[in-house]
Amino acid sequence: MENVVATNIFDDLKSQIFDRNKWNGKVFSVYGYEAGAGKSRKAQQYLAETEDRALYVQRFSKDGELDATAERINSLAGKEIAVAFTGEDTKKKRARKRAIEARTLCITHKMYSNICRGDHQDLIADRKILVIDEYPDLLEQISVTNKEIGQLWIEIFQYGFTETDDLASLLRDMASKYSNDSEVLKNREMVFVSFQSDKYDKYKEVIEQLLKKVGQTRRNEQKELLFKFQQILNNGAYYYEGGFHTFDSTPKFTMLDCNIILDANAEFDYRYALSTKFNVIKQPKIFDYSQAEFYHYDLNTSKKALKNYINLTERALEQINWKDSSGVLFITEQGQKEQVEKGIETYFNDTLEGMQETLGIPIVTDYFGNLIGKNNYRRFNTVVVQKTPNFDYGTYALTNFFYKYHENLPIATISIFQDEDIEKVRLSTIAGEIYQAIRRIARNNTNPVDAKIYVINSNQEVIDMVLEQMPGIQYHKCQIDVNKVGKGAGAKEKKPSLTDKRIEEVKTILANLKQSGKSDITKKEVRIQIGIKSSANFTKLFDDLKPFLQINQISIKGQKFIFN
Repeated sequence: MENVVATNIFDDLKSQIFDRNKWNGKVFSVYGYEAGAGKSRKAQQYLAETEDRALYVQRFSKDGELDATAERINSLAGKEIAVAFTGEDTKKKRARKRAIEARTLCITHKMYSNICRGDHQDLIADRKILVIDEYPDLLEQISVTNKEIGQLWIEIFQYGFTETDDLASLLRDMASKYSNDSEVLKNREMVFVSFQSDKYDKYKEVIEQLLKKVGQTRRNEQKELLFKFQQILNNGAYYYEGGFHTFDSTPKFTMLDCNIILDANAEFDYRYALSTKFNVIKQPKIFDYSQAEFYHYDLNTSKKALKNYINLTERALEQINWKDSSGVLFITEQGQKEQVEKGIETYFNDTLEGMQETLGIPIVTDYFGNLIGKNNYRRFNTVVVQKTPNFDYGTYALTNFFYKYHENLPIATISIFQDEDIEKVRLSTIAGEIYQAIRRIARNNTNPVDAKIYVINSNQEVIDMVLEQMPGIQYHKCQIDVNKVGKGAGAKEKKPSLTDKRIEEVKTILANLKQSGKSDITKKEVRIQIGIKSSANFTKLFDDLKPFLQINQISIKGQKFIFN
């Protein structure tokens, strides 16, 4: 029987929306209700009940998600008060008019980012309440490499400012210096370059003049190029990987009278600690995880490491308890999705569709970046995370840079994996992605939560952060052995051993016989077919065959394989 989460856990959120004495136009009240608790729908209910004009922001509009949000608010209100508005609607006068007039306007994070840039200000006029679902990321990376420096020389000289040539020479000399500095290379440094000295003012002034001049000619490519240099000069930049890297400092958090963020990761996502604009309001854990099991396999699953594993998916499949599974979700990276699916088919010696039919449960693969907010897997009870969701290290560094810049805090040269703040950003972001992925399953508001969680990851600190979000869960630390690609240049994949080949042969024989309708076969017949003389040696294969036999409902009785 499905239990509903108690509504009184949202009293803080309700009070924040309805009690104007709690409103603060300068700070976001960040609510870290657990994933799966229903915080988004509850917020939508309160927006349906209030008479105040509001802006509701969610990640995506794809697959009709934004329209569904507006329809849900309207259904709760009993009349049309909410309108969904996307980038496609911005040039439609009628759609914009409806959006402006709507009591509650539903938009995406991307549209909110544009509003933070100063665009679409008519959409927020006279609105009082802002609710953002998930962390609002305003970071937009800007890079100047040798390519852009060359373009500054070649494309901008026609305007007759010698300062642009001087700036190009200056940046190229800096790049050469840092690229060949032995200390920088040895310490794996991201060198912070500041342009706050008065000697750089002439370049800033010229770039500003050129932006105005080019803006009048509608030469967008040149405008974008000059804007990059303007941001490098105004903000400063990290030099690493052959370029100067900074961010677009134009967006500033747009805030109304009452500002709310809903984010299940809020209490451990270190990004919220980097700004005074965020006030994280802790919430009690509401789910009972005592009946859920968390199997942690200590193995590196970075993008680089995954390329060296031959049979990770097959090994992961051996760990799963199929008997009580209501659905299995495999999570990897987008580029590995097809490989994981092939691994499943190889292991079962069947197509994915065929295995789902045999087992009577869904087996699905999905990837990081395509998960947050998804409810497709809510009835599944098994998840396998076999990828560490790392972003480029520069993204973590620039996130820290972004907030320190806006908080007027000092920024300095750093060594990769050595800066305390950036490491907290990195590890908490990875933990957040894994936690969100895990909580895609068993989301029927069932308490206690019954789930089997298999996470393959070598960072205990990340795992501990995830475990803290699921108090009482049964934690098992395990080892998993996988075959790796041979070492050395031009090395080929490790060939399967004779034992591995014989196991696959047994699987093929048994699967074909079961499909043909036969009721049983003797062990001896199978043993002879695969060329094993000793019955003792044949018996040694049975441990590896157990998952296959269990899934395909094949039992061993006496000297026979029985097809149930």
